[in-house]
Amino acid sequence: MSPKLSSPDRETVIVSFRAPVELAKRLDEMAQGDQRNRANFILKMLTAVTSAHEPLVLDGVSWLQAFHGFYAKDHKSRETEFWRGKIAGWKRTLVTLYGASIAEDIILRAREVAKLPVPHAGTLASDGSGYEGFDSFSDVEF
Repeated sequence: MSPKLSSPDRETVIVSFRAPVELAKRLDEMAQGDQRNRANFILKMLTAVTSAHEPLVLDGVSWLQAFHGFYAKDHKSRETEFWRGKIAGWKRTLVTLYGASIAEDIILRAREVAKLPVPHAGTLASDGSGYEGFDSFSDVEF
């Protein structure tokens, strides 16, 4: 009789796939740095990618609050633009790491928790009148 490997509240499945040798080598290096084997490291990373992303949402909330605090005082101050830049970098990093769909979910959850609109992440126009480009992750033109 084989041992019971899962319980009703924690079922598991074997996931198997082919990957390029260079990717596997890189995963092994990263896993070793994290003191894990390749399988545990992949599981850790997949769990992180599919998790609720609460720390990322909370970062967004705090940066939205800081931005709007400075924006209320002076729309074009150095501090306002600093926090706009932090939010822009956060949004771009989320898209790079997780893809547009997951990034949008994180950004929208931060907006919902903060109850504040998300500022445009484009470059400030040379005349200071607005921001250049289209930003699908912003709510309003600041």
